[in-house]
Amino acid sequence: MAGVEYPPSKGDTPPQATRLSPQQYSEYLRAIELTAGMVSDRNAQAYARRQGLNVLNLTWEDTGRYKNSSVGPNISDMTIQVAVKEPRSGQTRISLMPVIRYPNFSDLTCDLDPRAFTLLVGNEHGRPLRRISLYDFLVQPDRYLTRPNSWPAKHTLVAPRDYRVLVSAQACFLPVPRSGIATFNPVVFNYQSVKGDPAVLTILATREGTSTTVIDNHRDAFDTGWNWGQRLFFNDKGMRASLTGQRLSDVGPSAERGTAGPWAPDMVLLIQVPLKQKSPGRAPMPLMEAASAGAMEFKSRSSDVERAVIGHGEWEGPFIEMDDLPVERDPRFPIRVTVQFYKATSNGVVSESDIRQIKSDIDRVYRTSDSVGSLVTGGSTGRITEYDGVKVMPRDWWEMFWARYELDTGVTRDEALRRLVTLLGKEYWKRPVCELYVRDLLRQAPKP
Repeated sequence: MAGVEYPPSKGDTPPQATRLSPQQYSEYLRAIELTAGMVSDRNAQAYARRQGLNVLNLTWEDTGRYKNSSVGPNISDMTIQVAVKEPRSGQTRISLMPVIRYPNFSDLTCDLDPRAFTLLVGNEHGRPLRRISLYDFLVQPDRYLTRPNSWPAKHTLVAPRDYRVLVSAQACFLPVPRSGIATFNPVVFNYQSVKGDPAVLTILATREGTSTTVIDNHRDAFDTGWNWGQRLFFNDKGMRASLTGQRLSDVGPSAERGTAGPWAPDMVLLIQVPLKQKSPGRAPMPLMEAASAGAMEFKSRSSDVERAVIGHGEWEGPFIEMDDLPVERDPRFPIRVTVQFYKATSNGVVSESDIRQIKSDIDRVYRTSDSVGSLVTGGSTGRITEYDGVKVMPRDWWEMFWARYELDTGVTRDEALRRLVTLLGKEYWKRPVCELYVRDLLRQAPKP
């Protein structure tokens, strides 16, 4: 954002993986469980509601949604996923971290000049970092790719509408014990993207650099068999690395030195650039926030929330950028910038004062715009960030679902319908659904 700057990366060698002892694993896992449980904490939810906010573990970060609807022609879900391996078995456990933001459905957004956002580039080649604007990055993104020849297409991502971008803000929580470090990934699932035909490209910007990749919903899943969405990584000289979070108090004053102006060690920009598709599909229903196991209150613990310092971890393999696809900007949709402020907690407890500070951080982003409101519930807004096209939800969602389901699985509509009625009842079509939820139900249904 305007005036926001970042310190240079601390070196060319990423932190090495540290094998957790059974005790360290137990402590870290406890922090993960308590932090993930924030979405079920009555106090946290009440404090957030008083400020007009929600505590969620899945957010809707859409560039095109139908009016008064949860679906649209270009919609994305975002989660913050923390994975940890059990020392003895090596089994990976994944948890969704809490996010505080304005409600998903109304999706309060604002419009800002892309020149107001500063990115750092150079990390893709291991060179000294330098600052450019988001707009300059979009004009010639191939200059900031490790493998520019992996993009056999027009080398620009700018559309005429891009003198403004769609912006929202949120606070994301990480499980960080004292003197600890959390390893995590922002994860994006775009409902229109398919393998070989992505509907969005993401740009992940941190204090250590900028990383670009296309979203096909297939690459970079965890090795647990659960692949909801595509993990985002830091591009370290062409190698991918997960993000890390530490407490600002543990890093010390060095975290806020190294620049001539103010900057935010806890800030990440998650930018989505809509892409043209060869075979655009009809929009499915988005995933709803995960239901809590039951309301809880953390009465015996006090808040230890503080700002996180975002870095990156060990190399995990080659970083994929354009995936050798001739992707091209879809000018019908706006670019979306999600501003994330990361917080560290060891126990998932937030105070009312914490929430007020988060509200202030979030609103500081919106105050920089003279155009704030909902593109979903606000009627015809006249904002440049309204997408071009029909804004009425289609009535044939189930018809389109059955066609896709049979094509993907080979299970006929009649057989799938029988399984679905068994699971959800004869009036299944009246229930809130999402495509992956229905697919999972059908997969679990008893076969004849």
